[in-house]
Amino acid sequence: MTHSLITRIVHSRGVGVTVAVIVAVLAVVYYCGGNTIPLTGDNGLALPSANEWFAGAPGLGFALSLVANGATVVVMLLLNKVFNVFRSMTSLFIALYAVLQLATPSLLTQFYTGTLLAVVVPLCMFLLFGCYRQPDSTHRIFLIAFILSGLTATQYCYAFYLLPFFVGCWQMSILSRRTVAAALMGIATPWILYLGYGIIDTSGLQWPRFGGIFSEIDLDDTMLLLASIGFTAFLTLLCYILNVFKTIAYNARARAVNGAFTVVTLVTVVAMCVDYRNIVGYVPMLNYCAAMEVTHYFSTHRAEKTYIAILLILAAYVAFYICQTVI
Repeated sequence: MTHSLITRIVHSRGVGVTVAVIVAVLAVVYYCGGNTIPLTGDNGLALPSANEWFAGAPGLGFALSLVANGATVVVMLLLNKVFNVFRSMTSLFIALYAVLQLATPSLLTQFYTGTLLAVVVPLCMFLLFGCYRQPDSTHRIFLIAFILSGLTATQYCYAFYLLPFFVGCWQMSILSRRTVAAALMGIATPWILYLGYGIIDTSGLQWPRFGGIFSEIDLDDTMLLLASIGFTAFLTLLCYILNVFKTIAYNARARAVNGAFTVVTLVTVVAMCVDYRNIVGYVPMLNYCAAMEVTHYFSTHRAEKTYIAILLILAAYVAFYICQTVI
């Protein structure tokens, strides 16, 4: 078997799906072993945060977590199929995202804000990319702002992603007074509905609580979590820098799409640094950004032996999983 053939196999959908299935099985093993450490506490501003939605039914939360992760992969598939994000045929991102999630198995095996965030933001990006040079697509901008603003009631981290979508309007060449007005209406509407229908009241609003997110995690798990996050952030930024030399030669639409990914990635990294006590809420989003950037790099750099680097990256994250399961 030649090196080039192995590289093609690694990029195939069959390998991606196989890795995803193996990760799902390992997640089941981890969960059934009683290793999952539930995230406790209500971090919602006006409504319960996602980790509280199924607190009384952890099994359902685990199942929904797997479904949500699958939904993220499906949106990634659609992004590449419709907008040709990677500029080539590849399904490497399926394996990468699955293994990146496996590196933090306690988060993978429960439904919480980070799980939902990694579905919502990619879906909003899909809506945004469809607006390229279509200034009349104000309904999409309204919907994006509506979704993010509405979910901010359950956790403030969604609000961080309103900024990259405002920037995204400029990148998609649709920024105007109409789109700004649509976005502002989208931000205001869910809160008007919440108050108008008595779902929340002003006395029930809470300021973000930045206290001890690691209080439920022991020191060893914390160090492994930070090591995994640090390695992922480094890998993401490295691939972004290496990708720049390719993206500058793309057409205007492709540059706009990649620019939007860049802004979302930078916002995620900055949010994790600023809101470090709520860092677990951004882990799945960082993994999504990393899977997209790393796949983009390897899809445009297909030297015969690049599969070796890919396998080493996958092995590193499997090692993180083993350390949290065995040790």
